[in-house]
Amino acid sequence: MINLHFKTAFSLLLLTGCAAQDYKLAPLSLYRQESKLPVIESLPPDLLSGEKNSPLPASETLAEPKEFTLNQIIQTALKADPRIRAALENITQAEADLLTAGLIPNPQANTDVQLLPLNRPFTVNRQGGPPQFDFDVTMPIDWFLFGKRAAAITSRQYGIDVASADFSNTVRLRIAGAISTFYDVLEAQAMLMLAQENQNNLNKMEQSILKRVALGGVGTIETDRIRLSIFSSRREVHTQELNLSAALNRLRSLLGIADNVPIEVQGTLDVNNPAKPIAIETAFNLAEENRPDLISLHRQLDKANADIKLEERKAYPQVTPGVLYARQFQQQAIGFPDANSWGVGVNISVPIFDRNQGNIAKAKSVHVQSQLNIQAQLVDLRAEIDQAVKAFTSSYQFLTIDDPGQLDAAKNVRDKINQAYELGGKTLLEVLDAQRAYLETYRVHISGRSSYWHSLHQLNAAIGKEVVR
Repeated sequence: MINLHFKTAFSLLLLTGCAAQDYKLAPLSLYRQESKLPVIESLPPDLLSGEKNSPLPASETLAEPKEFTLNQIIQTALKADPRIRAALENITQAEADLLTAGLIPNPQANTDVQLLPLNRPFTVNRQGGPPQFDFDVTMPIDWFLFGKRAAAITSRQYGIDVASADFSNTVRLRIAGAISTFYDVLEAQAMLMLAQENQNNLNKMEQSILKRVALGGVGTIETDRIRLSIFSSRREVHTQELNLSAALNRLRSLLGIADNVPIEVQGTLDVNNPAKPIAIETAFNLAEENRPDLISLHRQLDKANADIKLEERKAYPQVTPGVLYARQFQQQAIGFPDANSWGVGVNISVPIFDRNQGNIAKAKSVHVQSQLNIQAQLVDLRAEIDQAVKAFTSSYQFLTIDDPGQLDAAKNVRDKINQAYELGGKTLLEVLDAQRAYLETYRVHISGRSSYWHSLHQLNAAIGKEVVR
């Protein structure tokens, strides 16, 4: 009875140790996954499922001019970026490593025939042998006895966690790049519209001056002055057209559009309710919790700990028991009946010289290296957060303190001087100076709003979560 219970318990324990390890990856925490303004509804399903269906070529997906919102740009950029899929393959490879670690070693079968007659047959009078057929099966069990398989599984599970965190970081960087390019395009569009508006105003002024010169009201020198200003404005228009083209090409590259399909963006630089800055320490603490690259380093440290245990387990002996069946052909060789027999045995390695010292030392070194990498990343993160918070604070202060009223004031001065010039109370130089002041103020106005949106999203990307809205 006791022997029966022992066998039952041992069988259950062995089956438990041999059971397949079902490890499910924790839900990926992706940047902007839960944001509300604007929102990225979800990562493309084919990416999350690991399907390898490639997106359609741009010629098939965009056959006509397309206008993109910020959400559409983010979604399309994620689907089009091969680096996203490459990072996803790292998760697949880590899962394959886990599968390999959980596999049980195969048993090994050996067979041989020995003691066969070489130069004469065996007989009762001239005995030899007797010939013997052997068949044995061996099965290593040290993976179970010393927990080698369990240690390998734990290490590979941490490997999946590292790969998933790296994947999340790749998504974060891609989204941050897409948002930055989106606002680059909006800023370039606004600057081009301003340059075109300035050119139109100067053209109208030129027509007015030509009429006054024809009537003898002013000298021809004013015609030359206004034309010089028009030449300058044309150069500015060309410059802004090139800036817009460069921004659109960067956006086209992000969207994976190879064909020459016109694209536009739908959005505005207006800021209705500016978000208030947050403290540097608050932002840093949030980044420690949410930055996927930092999470990856912590998981690498966990994996390094697991690898040390794994290498220490590998230092234990290799234990391989076996069962033998033998058939002795005795009748002809020695005159006795043929006989069947069996035997058991075990092979055990003796770790005297090789105790896996090198791999254990290497695993400990990787553990120290992981700790140092975390320290270095925290230093870099502190500097990045400090710069991002200060940049956003500066943009916020400009938007709420310096910018209000500037544009209206510059516009009023320009309009009043234009009116006075029409009545002969101001010179053309004063008119052009007021126009330049208005133009520069408007540029600062556009740049200030673009800087606000850039710094806001840069701060959120640095934190790894949309905190400032």
